[in-house]
Amino acid sequence: CTMKLVRAFPLVALFGVISGHTAAPSFDCTKTDSAAAEQVCEDKELAALDQELTRLFALAKNGPHITASRRKELIATQRGWIKGRDECWKGQDLRRCVMESYVMRIHELRQGYADARSQDSKGISQGPLVVRCDRLDALIGLTFIGNAPKHAYLEWLDQSIITTLEPSGSGSRYTAHYDDGAFVFWIKGDVATFERPQQGTLNCRIAEPG
Repeated sequence: CTMKLVRAFPLVALFGVISGHTAAPSFDCTKTDSAAAEQVCEDKELAALDQELTRLFALAKNGPHITASRRKELIATQRGWIKGRDECWKGQDLRRCVMESYVMRIHELRQGYADARSQDSKGISQGPLVVRCDRLDALIGLTFIGNAPKHAYLEWLDQSIITTLEPSGSGSRYTAHYDDGAFVFWIKGDVATFERPQQGTLNCRIAEPG
């Protein structure tokens, strides 16, 4: 297959002008029955993620390409996702768990359902794109989520990380911090670098799948 290179600057510029989401989530906050849902109602970023997920779910469920069996599967997995999100109260960091739950589900919808990607100008997510890195024998799936965009979700082989935009002197620098070090995904013009804890830095290019 062929891949069309994507310049990072237009991606960032695109997200910078998106302002379609308000602070309220898609559900009625007076009828919440979980700590996770209450957290979404109290947090503008989480509310925006909720609206985006709801938008993508509706596009996927009602799109022209979905079959009856896939629609049934989609509805079932969405119910399962809500149940999983509501289990976040068991973790040490409720907000982080809820945020990561939304980011992963948005990536899943965009990756699995073409109709979910049909109206990107109305939302705050883009992807999945493809990242090809030297010395990495696997392609990385990449989804941008949030205004700016704030998060970049990367998935390869059996691994996935959620990185967050941090200030940088040039380009767009996304990081994820762990006990053994930090993942750093740094986009500059046509190229990117990907640094993994204790594994050095990879030189990469971002492309549209095709």
